[in-house]
Amino acid sequence: MVMGKDKSYTWDYSEKSDILNVRKLGEKTAGSAELGDFSLDFDQNGNVVGLEIMNASEFFLDVGITCLSEIKTAELLIKPRGNILTVAVKLVLPGIERVVPIPAPVVAEISP
Repeated sequence: MVMGKDKSYTWDYSEKSDILNVRKLGEKTAGSAELGDFSLDFDQNGNVVGLEIMNASEFFLDVGITCLSEIKTAELLIKPRGNILTVAVKLVLPGIERVVPIPAPVVAEISP
């Protein structure tokens, strides 16, 4: 298992289970939504605070990332448009920096 953290995010990747988790540092999950091999975690205000990608090596292989065990930094990029969220993950590995969109927008119905 490879784990890391910086000032804003933590991440871990397990080669055994082939799961990548990226989370905002210090945020608690109040709920989740599953979209195929992706699971988004939300805080109590409906903000995305985490992402889990199952079968991660297969997903990132399509964009030329072959060794997830060498992640130097990881972060989530979230863009709201009304009640639609687009989510991407930014990974930095030795010699590679990629922003990879999650292939489905999330419709968020958030009530205070």
